[in-house]
Amino acid sequence: MSRYIPTNSETRDFPAAVVVAYCFESKNGPAYVAYKGRQGKPARFFAFASPDRRDRHLSNYIDQQTEFEALKRTRRQTGHGLIVGDIVFSTWGYEQTNVDFFEVVRVPTALSAVVRQIESETIEDKPGSMTGKTTAKPGQFVAVAKSETRRACGVHVLNGGNMRGQLQKWDGTPRRVTWYA
Repeated sequence: MSRYIPTNSETRDFPAAVVVAYCFESKNGPAYVAYKGRQGKPARFFAFASPDRRDRHLSNYIDQQTEFEALKRTRRQTGHGLIVGDIVFSTWGYEQTNVDFFEVVRVPTALSAVVRQIESETIEDKPGSMTGKTTAKPGQFVAVAKSETRRACGVHVLNGGNMRGQLQKWDGTPRRVTWYA
């Protein structure tokens, strides 16, 4: 998809916000169309009663996007803070709650960690309730589990991969699980 660039528009580039805006005079008044990054679809496309209102609106959008980009940069540069032996977990499921535990087996960089799934012990609340709490068994790896490298996405948080969401550092408290037949 190619970008719509109005004729006789003024190009305004905002590298810190990763935004390019085209300000122009439309049939509805002063307007702008803004694109984020390499997107072909406009992130903003507005017309205003005066050029001053257009510029204020664009300025607010640029401030918001600059702050967002700074937050993304900080998050990318922040290490996970995990060490070998730490336990991380993922809670997932639809119509039931599953908890998987992983042990950090290697820390190649501050932005990645190698984890391997470990066994867990589940204690049912009461017979037939199909709810309970589960705890990790450190050092007892799942027999068929392979080591997986995961990237940091915050302090004590790793990207869990396709189906697992995020892997968070376990504080040692039993995690709630549910299941059905």
